[in-house]
Amino acid sequence: MDDPIELRLDLATAEDLRNALYGLGEHQAAARPIPSMGTETSRRLGVLLRDLDIRLGGTGRFA
Repeated sequence: MDDPIELRLDLATAEDLRNALYGLGEHQAAARPIPSMGTETSRRLGVLLRDLDIRLGGTGRFA
């Protein structure tokens, strides 16, 4: 890796990320709608996405 990006995740966020990625793949493979996630899961993954975007040189805002 030339320029590794490291993010530290708490257990709940790590589980949310794993479940979201797994669920996305399973639902796409079955051509089924992706179920909505709960408020806390959405919040945690939103913070993770913002932090990742900032580490990638973005503003952390998505429009």
